[in-house]
Amino acid sequence: MARKALPSFSALWEKHEEIYTGVFKAALQRLSEKHLDLSHEDRISEQLCLILNQVCYEISNPEREVPNPIWENPIHPVSEDELTNGRSNKRPDFTCKKVNSFAIDPSEHEISFHIECKRLGSPTSRTWVLNERYVTNGIARFDSAHEYGKRANSGMMVGYIIDMEADQILAEVNQHQKRHLSHNPTLSFNFDGNKVSTAVQNLQRQNVLPQRFRLSHLWVDLKTCA
Repeated sequence: MARKALPSFSALWEKHEEIYTGVFKAALQRLSEKHLDLSHEDRISEQLCLILNQVCYEISNPEREVPNPIWENPIHPVSEDELTNGRSNKRPDFTCKKVNSFAIDPSEHEISFHIECKRLGSPTSRTWVLNERYVTNGIARFDSAHEYGKRANSGMMVGYIIDMEADQILAEVNQHQKRHLSHNPTLSFNFDGNKVSTAVQNLQRQNVLPQRFRLSHLWVDLKTCA
């Protein structure tokens, strides 16, 4: 009998991304039904942690264990040139790890699906412009010294909509992208009345490998949660 061929790591990664995209969609939908303090991103994400744990528990079984996403986990160095004397500020909001059994060296043994979360809506001050920060302190971190999504084929942005209409936010986010990340494709959502909306950007990264990178965006409407 012929031996069944093993799937490539690329196929395993796509399944990993699919699982956690589904986990976050389900968790964000439940988050939108809660009463929340929307004044700080970490307070929202902390509430999201509880729901993510519940969703992972519900979908796990002996044939498929789904570990909980890790909140604010530092990006571990895997080579000498990544050491920072213990002063690393690279902390994606959530990390979902995948072991690469096809790795040919230790640096490729564990690959992380990184998720960065940002509030969306009206500026909270003259210098704290939420929709701009979604670009400069969110999307940009997947192709900067933060190195979110390093060695991975994909990652995710989560947008917490705290006020404003989604289409207005989208227009502003794309304007800020044009200003700060002009080489990135614009975002396009189909806002169909659901609490959670999705979009995908196919990026050509300039500073982080691999260059071809898929960045998913999940936006959740939390305006009624305040």
